[in-house]
Amino acid sequence: MKRKGIYDFIIFLVALFIVYQLVAFLDFRTDYITYGEDVVKISAESLHPLDGSDISKSTAYDRFEDGNGMLTQDGKEILLLSFNIRHGVDHNGKENLNSIIEEIKNSRAHIIALQEVDYRMPRSKFKNQAREIAAALGFHYVYGETINVLGIKYGNAIISVYPIIEHQNIRLYSSSLEKRAILKAKIDIDGEIYHVLNTHLGLKTDERYRQMEEINSIVEALKGNVILMGDFNEQVYIPDGNFISDKLVDTAVVKQKEHLNTYAFYSDLPNARIDRIYVSSHIEVVDHFVMPSRTSDHSMVFALILHKRNKKGGIL
Repeated sequence: MKRKGIYDFIIFLVALFIVYQLVAFLDFRTDYITYGEDVVKISAESLHPLDGSDISKSTAYDRFEDGNGMLTQDGKEILLLSFNIRHGVDHNGKENLNSIIEEIKNSRAHIIALQEVDYRMPRSKFKNQAREIAAALGFHYVYGETINVLGIKYGNAIISVYPIIEHQNIRLYSSSLEKRAILKAKIDIDGEIYHVLNTHLGLKTDERYRQMEEINSIVEALKGNVILMGDFNEQVYIPDGNFISDKLVDTAVVKQKEHLNTYAFYSDLPNARIDRIYVSSHIEVVDHFVMPSRTSDHSMVFALILHKRNKKGGIL
């Protein structure tokens, strides 16, 4: 009987390990969510390619140097980036976080919203992806998971050259196994607060409708400068689609670049604009553009905004 008990315990451990692997590799989702790690600032050399990388050194916006915004007569230009990194796996199905890091680094973006970010997943070689990306840039970061199974996490990250003074990871309504959340951070740009939100919505229409209602409620409660970025898993302005709060504007629409698609849905070329950036209507949008990724199945979406000097707003 004693030996049978030992065998049963061994079988239990093997079964637990198998479940652990299935959770990680098949993207099984659970109900768990926490409220993120502490805000982290990592010091490292930034904006220089990693050794051995063959990624192009051209930048998304050539006028930025060393992560600083372009100064203008009216203020400072800030480059935003929303990017679904597909947990750092390339088009061949191989883990390639270094390629993702180089693409982000070469973009010279200042505030970055990442979706599908792994934490200690076996499929991504147990890396803390948000931390590694932030370390390569020398930026601040916060992470908010939508999955937490045995310490294995999956979720969203906000990475910023500017200080992140507060953050919260808020669970959104979900009717499917995969849970969703929105990561909200307060970022201090020269003494003015920007509320930056990052989300990745569900695959079902009814889910997205409820999730957008919740997001709109969050946005409506915020005062001052608001930036919402993410993978919305839905085309814009489709019949019965989910509309964003009137407080925000779509940067692609502002610059008349709605034709710039971000994801190839059963196609060889991008044919859907599901990755988007919204900003408060009072924020001046200088430019909007999209760059294809060499690694992810989503394109990198950029918006250039103007942070104006001596402008009221950004209330704590």
